[in-house]
Amino acid sequence: MTQQAVLEPELAPLFTEKAPFQLPEEFREGFAKYVPYIAVIFLPLSMLAIIFGGGVAILSGFFLNLRASLSLLLVVASLIIGVLAIPGLFKRTRESWTKMYVAELLYIASAIISFDIIGVILSFLLGLYLLFQVRGKYMV
Repeated sequence: MTQQAVLEPELAPLFTEKAPFQLPEEFREGFAKYVPYIAVIFLPLSMLAIIFGGGVAILSGFFLNLRASLSLLLVVASLIIGVLAIPGLFKRTRESWTKMYVAELLYIASAIISFDIIGVILSFLLGLYLLFQVRGKYMV
């Protein structure tokens, strides 16, 4: 068995066995099939938005706000890890699922730091729920 990621053993039951409902197998298969294509489109676009938006923010003195800077760094790290996961998403490897999981945790940490309560709730409940529901598709 492969080594589990941080908090994975604790979170897995919450989003699988203890979840109020399980996604149908057809949805899980479709999600695993089409998410790599969606990631190819949206992750690089998100990185461009952060680069251009971050560049303007740095010029405006944004870097003086420690909380906002740390949040931005975590989002950038999350996006980079997400981009690195793309090739493995097509092959459905465990490593790519783990990268997407870590990217989601970093995004949640960023939302916590920036006091984005709705972002935390949506990312935690919806993002991790979807990731854990399709985890079995990425165990190759």
